[in-house]
Amino acid sequence: MISLTEARGSAEQEILSRTGWSSLPHDAVLTHAYHSRRGRWVFQWKRKTDLYSSEVDRLLVWIRDDGSIEKVEISWFAPLEPKISENVEQILRSRGYAVATAPAQAIKEAVRRRAYEVTGKDIEVLEWRRILRRAWIVETVGDEFWVGKLSDGAYVLLSPDGEIVGWMILPTSATSVSGFWGDACDGACPSCAGWCYLARDLKSYFEKWSGSSGSVVWGMCPKYDYITGTVDCTGSGYCESYISSSDFENAIKDHKCKFYACIAHGDYQSAWLGNEQGAQIDICPISGWWCDLVVESLLADRGRMRFALLGHCGAMDKTGTGTFEYAFRKGQSEKTTVIGLKNTTDTSWSAFHQWYPSFLKDLDENRDKKIGDAYDDACDLYPDIIGHIDITGDRDQTLRDIIQGDFCEMTT
Repeated sequence: MISLTEARGSAEQEILSRTGWSSLPHDAVLTHAYHSRRGRWVFQWKRKTDLYSSEVDRLLVWIRDDGSIEKVEISWFAPLEPKISENVEQILRSRGYAVATAPAQAIKEAVRRRAYEVTGKDIEVLEWRRILRRAWIVETVGDEFWVGKLSDGAYVLLSPDGEIVGWMILPTSATSVSGFWGDACDGACPSCAGWCYLARDLKSYFEKWSGSSGSVVWGMCPKYDYITGTVDCTGSGYCESYISSSDFENAIKDHKCKFYACIAHGDYQSAWLGNEQGAQIDICPISGWWCDLVVESLLADRGRMRFALLGHCGAMDKTGTGTFEYAFRKGQSEKTTVIGLKNTTDTSWSAFHQWYPSFLKDLDENRDKKIGDAYDDACDLYPDIIGHIDITGDRDQTLRDIIQGDFCEMTT
């Protein structure tokens, strides 16, 4: 069996021969160097970085005891040479540096200076990097950028000339559910039917904003028909997705859940979803009611919801302590926005079906627009909704603030 030193040398040479590098990257840290029970040496290098991202820079080599190569994986997204604009080059020269010989830190500081000139923001420049576009919201072509960090901890992409051209998508989840129609049709409603189409529409936007379809828990809740609570509605044809109350509960508890929507019968104190295994399923803002799910408890170990849309008829008939909107905000007024129906009539319910697509589309296409302004504009377009919908919390946060922002510190 070859020695550790020999095996490591072979692993390094294999990487260099496959990549054409003259040496391993300076920031490659050896994280694994051991002999497996399966008769092979395992070596892994990862890139040392403080960049919070789903990207992984990794070099992996398996070497058999006889010295032959069994497996090689090279996933290294950092290019070797950064692009430098003429303006950044001028800053370097003014500081006594030539581009060809300037230290890496001097180049970063020059880019930082240029970024401040362009954006007015003091951005810490971390590195020149080839990115995975699916992990970012990028507003230009290409996949190589400067990565910067704002004072609030948000990561941005900078062009070679210091312009902000992208934002990192933090791992985010969302919840979009609907209840059953129940007796709303005077006994003629199918027992597995409800507002699935509304949950689906909201889900489609939440998927875009959270970065993937797998991050959204959605569908009709619970998965059993409203009459008996025992017949499984899965495959009924009324909705593609039925979820259990525990699925719904865990989705809200998840601290990464920033977006919430629920369409159901109810008001500001409770929302009825349906029956599950013979038990009524309701969600309420605070404990002390008959509800199975209590928002106050579900958010006890996490921060406030960044955005909530309450689609039950009287969701905002009252606001403040003891109501849904207050519970989802956890009593806070910053970094949390709640929109909900109130005093619902047939006319306003019809108007809501025009209002919400306009509102969501406006937010999606204008991600730096204040949510309060998007809300007002949608109300102006469909005035029949005025007086039958309300907004509380932070009117000034934007969709980009939510997507790029943190999950809020836990508050009591």
